[in-house]
Amino acid sequence: MKKLISNYLYTVLYQLLLMLTPFITTPYVARVLKAEGVGIDAYVLSIVQLFIVFIVLGIPLYGSRQIAVKNNKEETSKEFWSIFSFQAIISLLNIVVFLLFILLLDNYTNLFYIHFLTLLAYSFDISWFFIGKEQIKKISIRNMIVKVLGIILIFSFVKDADDLPLYVLINGGTLFFGQLIMWIPLLKEVKLVKISFDDMKKHVSPIMVLFIPQLLIQVYVLVNRIILGNIAGEIEVGYYNQANKVIKIALGVISSIGTVLLPRMASEFSKGNQDMVKKYTTYTLQFVLMITLPMTLGMMAIAPNFVVWFLGDEFLDVSTILILMSPVIFFVGLANVFGIQVLVSTNQQKKYSLSITIGALLSLIINYLLVSKYGSIATTIALLIAEATGALIQMYFARSYFIFREFITLFIKYFILSGFVYVSASTIGEFVEITPVLLTLLQVFVGAMIYLLGLFVIRDTLVLKLIGSIQHKIRKKVNE
Repeated sequence: MKKLISNYLYTVLYQLLLMLTPFITTPYVARVLKAEGVGIDAYVLSIVQLFIVFIVLGIPLYGSRQIAVKNNKEETSKEFWSIFSFQAIISLLNIVVFLLFILLLDNYTNLFYIHFLTLLAYSFDISWFFIGKEQIKKISIRNMIVKVLGIILIFSFVKDADDLPLYVLINGGTLFFGQLIMWIPLLKEVKLVKISFDDMKKHVSPIMVLFIPQLLIQVYVLVNRIILGNIAGEIEVGYYNQANKVIKIALGVISSIGTVLLPRMASEFSKGNQDMVKKYTTYTLQFVLMITLPMTLGMMAIAPNFVVWFLGDEFLDVSTILILMSPVIFFVGLANVFGIQVLVSTNQQKKYSLSITIGALLSLIINYLLVSKYGSIATTIALLIAEATGALIQMYFARSYFIFREFITLFIKYFILSGFVYVSASTIGEFVEITPVLLTLLQVFVGAMIYLLGLFVIRDTLVLKLIGSIQHKIRKKVNE
């Protein structure tokens, strides 16, 4: 348990840096590159990410799960090299197709060529190995160094709208550098072993099963964005993308849970420890409900004022999109528990794939029907429906790992407390007249204090356990 907590804290520390990075860079980039530049970057990146999907496949989830159940260096080394060899072959094929694709383009070819570095970065990504070994510290430190370097370079060299190619180069270059330096500690963990074609072949089927939902996720995340750009224009893409970036700030803390717990859950499941799997599910489900509901309602409350100073007057329309998109935080939290932590780690990939498939199809249909009339709002609604549908179907498939009545009780409890957060933050935003930045900080502070007070009043079990653990450590140090 201590290692899980340590890994989670390191992951959250990195996620906090991810949260701070947009606060530092996004307002600057939005003003320097303007709505058109931001939109072009989002549009090009959406297409590049389709190629990334075919490079990544389902390898991060599959690889970390496979490494987690290996018990010695020989087995681990053979498993790593056989999986990475398959990854390398797939990457090479995708890069060749990508270069051929660029030759057919008329617009933004320079940006696509620069994104060659982005594709290389994902080709050499072996983070899944360290996640499987539960060595999150190494990944977190690497990621933090790369992020800080990227921030420094953006502020140093990106000065006006003509610097969009340089902005893309910095993002792709730092990502590639970050992947390369992870090979230094990796080569101390594994040794060179001979692998055969059959060693690689055995991974194809399970990776492809996991690849289907990953591809479909990109369908409603990326293809919808491309449709939005083609029908409504790059500026609408810019609005949607900026709102999506803000939501992803909040999602970082949530996704950390799945990253940390997947290898542990896979290990316990492989040993037949069903009771431990259910125990971890119960704890993390309560934790996810406790943090996602106030984040969702809090984001809806601060959105109008937040957008004013965070993105600038040019992006005022983003506030409506941000309010509509906020429930994604809650549904992604559920999906991390039921989809990643339960279904994937317990080898129920087909059920996971089915849930994503249904959500993606609904998303595509809704976006296609509404985007010409409602633009970025239609794409936001499509995203929300996809995430909600997938999460609820996954909840149904994972129903044997938790007690539904307890889930409803927890949901009602945290939702009511989160309602007080919404009311307090909205009231402050309506009646307090101070600078927009200070107003947002005040809204967050008051909302957080009210929520924490509510948790103490209802004697929340997770909070009481945390307090008890801290008191125990203090007593232990005093006695020493």
